[in-house]
Amino acid sequence: MNTNTARRPEPGLLDKRRPIELEERTGPEIFRFENPGEYLRGRLINIETTDIGGKPTLKYIVRDEEEDRLYSFLGTVDLNKKIRSSDIGKVLEIRYGGKDPNPEPGKNAIKRFKVFAEKDK
Repeated sequence: MNTNTARRPEPGLLDKRRPIELEERTGPEIFRFENPGEYLRGRLINIETTDIGGKPTLKYIVRDEEEDRLYSFLGTVDLNKKIRSSDIGKVLEIRYGGKDPNPEPGKNAIKRFKVFAEKDK
């Protein structure tokens, strides 16, 4: 038995509710820092924990107010040290500087960032 039903007006009856304009909601676009010099500027909306390969990882949600778009990006060792929960609501500018040229043997090169945060008032 199918219990999923859609509401449909009975034939011959008018829907007397006022018309409502609907708009699609989309999730944040994924932003990847790949090339040195790339940057993202926007207001930090939220910091979430997500599971990547069985490991908890921080995910940052930023609103680019100029383009009115939401972006998300995953935390790295460097970003997680520089972005704080107290930054939620502040404008941040995150600049990617590239990978560490001398990684420790057997370890991945660390991505380096400069993080600029709106000053406290």
